[in-house]
Amino acid sequence: MTTPADQAAFYPDVLAEGSLAGVLQAAADADGVPVTIAVSESDPLYHATVTSSVPYRNRLTISAYTWKRWWSIHGEESFQGMELIGGDTDDLAQIVRAAQAWHGGATLAEIRRTAPFVQLTGRFEVPDHDPAQLAESEWQHLRTRAAEADAPEFQALIEGTHSEAIAPNSDAA
Repeated sequence: MTTPADQAAFYPDVLAEGSLAGVLQAAADADGVPVTIAVSESDPLYHATVTSSVPYRNRLTISAYTWKRWWSIHGEESFQGMELIGGDTDDLAQIVRAAQAWHGGATLAEIRRTAPFVQLTGRFEVPDHDPAQLAESEWQHLRTRAAEADAPEFQALIEGTHSEAIAPNSDAA
């Protein structure tokens, strides 16, 4: 459990400002970054959100760690709530850049270039919710995760299953 002493040690600026959103907004304003960061009603010291100008994205969630000065982001698509981007950093300026890119509608790859701590899940955005594209997006996510895992058996399973799933069914009569 985080104590007020922990909060004071890790986030004196957040306590002074009254919210994580306030600190992020001040950093964005100081850098001339056009983005509005909203205060979390449930936990203003540890969470904030940023809307996107892209209608098929949910809000970007920004959270502060409770045991050290570090932040994470989580961005989802709006149809199924599947994660598109995530990441963790101790660099507040990169959090602000990622938030501005998300808000401004930058592509996922552009967000990653803007804020290198951002990790892409492999999923891609499907604005029209096309079922075939949604399925391919999920396959891409699974293949990305399998490639990143230190588990050759898992990668072989995902790659083999993907190959089988996309191959035409030659046994059909």
